[in-house]
Amino acid sequence: MTHRPPEEPLRPVRPHPVDSAWNRPPEAAQVDPAVLGALLRRHGWQRRGGAAGRYGRWTPPGPGGGGTSLLVPESRAFPDSDDLLGEALLALARLQTPAAREVLVALAVPSDEIRWWRETPTGPVEAAGAVSWVAGEQLRGAARQMLLAGALATRARAGYYGARHRRSAGACWRASSSAPPPTAAA
Repeated sequence: MTHRPPEEPLRPVRPHPVDSAWNRPPEAAQVDPAVLGALLRRHGWQRRGGAAGRYGRWTPPGPGGGGTSLLVPESRAFPDSDDLLGEALLALARLQTPAAREVLVALAVPSDEIRWWRETPTGPVEAAGAVSWVAGEQLRGAARQMLLAGALATRARAGYYGARHRRSAGACWRASSSAPPPTAAA
């Protein structure tokens, strides 16, 4: 059932950033310098110096860089931060490397990322990083619930999922293991 008259034209949809041509970089005011630095690091760019706490000089991965480097501020605390950030984004847009494109796409596409780890108490009862059975099961249960929630969110957008898409979403994450790593035999 449609909720619009059939003769009404479809509303225009914004193309996905991967499909569109990168003819202009994102606005410097919309980019957090810390996020840009993290994305550069994640996509293989190397930090090659810069004043600690002020800015970093980044070079692209592999031989395709050809002497290119980006000067990226670490925060907006200095007056020239916006200028440096704008120049870095423009240089990224002009580079024809996959690493530059991946960083620009990551800046343009909103995403959610979940990272978790366990912190174990240190003391005489707990052996070097060991967790009690109950605590380990709680940790694995929480990990399964987060993975299921993420898989459900990729299937369809809903305020409450109930049993909808649960089987197909469960098949997505069952291949991953949330078991503890094997211990070395003594």
